[in-house]
Amino acid sequence: MLAPLHAAQAAEAPKKEFEYVTLGDFTVNLPAASRRMSYVVVSVTLETQAAQTQQFKDLSPRLKQAVLQRLMAMSERQELRPGRTDPTTLRDNLFDSLARIQEEGLKDVVITRLIHS
Repeated sequence: MLAPLHAAQAAEAPKKEFEYVTLGDFTVNLPAASRRMSYVVVSVTLETQAAQTQQFKDLSPRLKQAVLQRLMAMSERQELRPGRTDPTTLRDNLFDSLARIQEEGLKDVVITRLIHS
């Protein structure tokens, strides 16, 4: 008797409302006054409405380009320095850049890693 009940519950399980699309790691050189090279690594994942996840996957090359361009601009403005990088500002900047390409279905930009070297 329990098996049909579990099958019915599985059939009625709600579909996921949101899904995640990983854009990957982005490495950006930081301006340095000394000879020592420094850089930042930022890992970016998008939270999207499940119905539009495929659109974000299809647009991933353009989305990655937008992330890289924004990170490079932030680096030039000294906004990615150790101790000066505000994760909320970083997230907001990336969200704005990505929303210009595909706003519908974009719920959030999740920074999964931020490493300075």
